[in-house]
Amino acid sequence: MQIKLQISNQSYKHQKSFKSMKNYIRFIIIVLLSTIAVSAVFSQEETVTLSNGKKVVLHSDHTWSSADGVVYDYDFTTLNDNSIPEILRGGIQVDKDTLVTAMEMYLQGWRYTMPCPKCKKARRGHSDGYTTWWCGYWFNEKTGKYSSTVPEKASNGFYLGDHQNRKGEWSNGKGPANPTKIMWLLSSSGGVKP
Repeated sequence: MQIKLQISNQSYKHQKSFKSMKNYIRFIIIVLLSTIAVSAVFSQEETVTLSNGKKVVLHSDHTWSSADGVVYDYDFTTLNDNSIPEILRGGIQVDKDTLVTAMEMYLQGWRYTMPCPKCKKARRGHSDGYTTWWCGYWFNEKTGKYSSTVPEKASNGFYLGDHQNRKGEWSNGKGPANPTKIMWLLSSSGGVKP
């Protein structure tokens, strides 16, 4: 009887170590598959569902973020037409919906740098096509990402840009178009009021 008991205890220990080894192998496979999935994403972000059902956004720089939605530490019910919060650039008339968008983008880290003259002749309204302007661009202070276009809101609530860095770039021709209200609200200086 004692011998059988010892054998069954050893068998149980082996089963237990086999199960933990099996879980370790599963973990390694998931990590490898995640690495392959992330390396397959080159210039776009991709939303994937993990084996536990959680959705994540895989970014081209090999980082990820939750795709379950954005949680803000801000009370959006305090926003009203033409009542611009101090953290945004004021001085314009703006509706509540635009303020909500601007606050969401601000809280996610997006800021806009207005285009500015590169040469002495460059100024708004000057029709000389040979003037040069520094390009305006979007920058996310939290993620370090750039965008040449206004970041768009994805289905998960995150604002995503086009990953084009125009910082330090310039263009020839007439002055840039007037900024949108979102550009104005998320900039700190320069430009003309929309």
